[in-house]
Amino acid sequence: MPRFSKSDVDALARRLQDRRRVLIAEIREQMAGSDDEHSVSLGAQFDDLDPHDDRAVGDWVRDVGISQTARDTQELEDIGSALKRSDDGTYGECVDCGEDIPRPRLEATPSAARCIPCQEKVEARAGGVPTAL
Repeated sequence: MPRFSKSDVDALARRLQDRRRVLIAEIREQMAGSDDEHSVSLGAQFDDLDPHDDRAVGDWVRDVGISQTARDTQELEDIGSALKRSDDGTYGECVDCGEDIPRPRLEATPSAARCIPCQEKVEARAGGVPTAL
């Protein structure tokens, strides 16, 4: 089964890191736009978080309770997981079946953890919308 070259994985990892920075900046901006006392206090706490600690970022965002950041929180967690897979040499391999994730899927969604058939099974069990690509 063909594996991705180191340069391919490195390029996708850079895209993931860039996206992580954008997401954190968006969340900070959302919090800066709010002037209620609770949000200002939580915004200050967010500034103290390590941007590489996805769990802490996710916990903080959930505590804030802002619905539009729920997607960003999940994406941050997915990015962190994908970066770990790139570090351990399993990036591009489906976490469920071990088969290669098609290149077009990873180019469209660099944090994808599953091949399309396995992702469709997960979504069917959760009652979600089918995956494109």
